[in-house]
Parts: sequence; structure tokens; C-alpha cells
Amino acid sequence: MTTVATDFAGLSGLLEEHLLLALAVLTRVTAMLLAVPAIGSGIPARFRVVLAVLTTLLIVPSLASTVSVVAAHAIDLLILLAREAAVGLLIGTAIRILVSGMQLAGEVMSSSGGLQLGESSDPSTQAALPTLAQWIGLLAVATMFLIGGHRQILGSLIDSFVALPPGAVRLDESLLELLVSQLTHAFATGFRVAAPVVVAMLLSNLVTGLISRTLPQLNVLAIGLSLNTVALLAVAALSIGSAGYLFQDEFATTLDRLAVLWAPS
Repeated sequence: MTTVATDFAGLSGLLEEHLLLALAVLTRVTAMLLAVPAIGSGIPARFRVVLAVLTTLLIVPSLASTVSVVAAHAIDLLILLAREAAVGLLIGTAIRILVSGMQLAGEVMSSSGGLQLGESSDPSTQAALPTLAQWIGLLAVATMFLIGGHRQILGSLIDSFVALPPGAVRLDESLLELLVSQLTHAFATGFRVAAPVVVAMLLSNLVTGLISRTLPQLNVLAIGLSLNTVALLAVAALSIGSAGYLFQDEFATTLDRLAVLWAPS
């Protein structure tokens, strides 16, 4: 019990001595947690606060001996914290963009199959999304946790403290280039996931057109809608497994891009 009290007193003294460092680390960690999917809005706020504080307590001791944060004025402190928040948001936003690209696949599938009216509110973004898009987004988040993506994201955060120490963050065009590249690859991944369903919808419409030419007395509209729905659900069920593999590959590529960004020049 005495040892625990001594360790806590030592940690409290360390935080008091390096208060600005702890504040900068807390800002970067909190910004990342707010932007990461499933954590930023999928868990209670109290748990996010506890997680941010605990992560900060683990990181600060390793930086205290090598990093010193100084802010002469309140404006300098605000600029410093804004830069720290930008780095944290960059990490979390890169992952969120990838999940949004997967949700785009669900929107394309629903639009091509005539199911765009089946929308509900997405709890993470508070936006109306088709049910299929939300389901694919949940699949992507579940895949991220199954492959240990949360630990890899935390590792990327720690690497950022080595490459961009608190108080020495410099924002340049490479950060913007990373987000633009991430948007491009995320949307491309979404279209790759939706491609089998889109092709199936084209074939379904072709079959419907042939039926209307051969048997004009039939109700082509009713047949076409039913055929599109069956084809969409069948092809989506057969090809949805590939979405997890595509997300896994793109997730690893995203972490590689962040690692290149953190690498010393």
C-alpha cells in the first residue's frame, strides 16, 4: 500500500512539473479518440475521458526526460494546443474516412437496387444512411477491432509523439496530402465493394428489358423491382465477405501512410 502511495505521489509530482507537456499530450490523445470510429461517438463520454487521461498518464513519463514544452503567452498556448489537436485529428480522421468509404459502398448498393428509401439515423454521424450502408460500416468497425486495429492506432499515436514531440509540431502540406490520398483510396475501396452488386443490377435490368420485349402483357415494373431486390440481397450476401478483406488491406495501408509521415526525413 505504501509503494502504491509513493508511486502515485511521484506521478503527481511529475505531472505538476510538466503540466504543459501533460496538457499537450492530453489534447492530442483526446482529439484522436474523438475522431476514431466507434470510440468518438459509440461509447459514453465518461469512458472516453477516463481513457484519454489513462493514456496520457502512460505517455507523459516517457516524454518528460526528453521533451520540454514552453508557452510564453496564452496565445502561444492556444496555438500549441491547436497543433496538437490537429495531429490527433489527423490519425482519427484517416481511419474514419476509410470507414466512410465502406459506407459509401452500401449507399451505392441501395441506390442501384432501389432500396434508398430504407434509411435510418446513423448513431456515429447523426446522418440518415441506408440500412445496408450502416451494416457495412459496422462490419468495417468490427473487422478493425478483430484484427487489433485499436492497438495499431495507439501505436501510430505513440510514433507521432516521437516524430512530432509536443510543442514542436509543424503543420505542412504533407498532412493535407495524406487526407486527400486517404479520401481517394477510401472511395475507390467503396466502389470496389459495391461493384458486384452494381454489375448484378445491370444484368437484372437487362433481363427485365428482355422480358418486357418478349411478354409485354406482364407487369414489368413489379417484376423488375422484385428481381432487383432478390439480386441485390443475393449478391450482397455472397460478396459481403470481401468487404472485410478489402477493409483490412486498406487499414494496413493507412497505417503505413501514417508511418511514412512520422518517419524522419
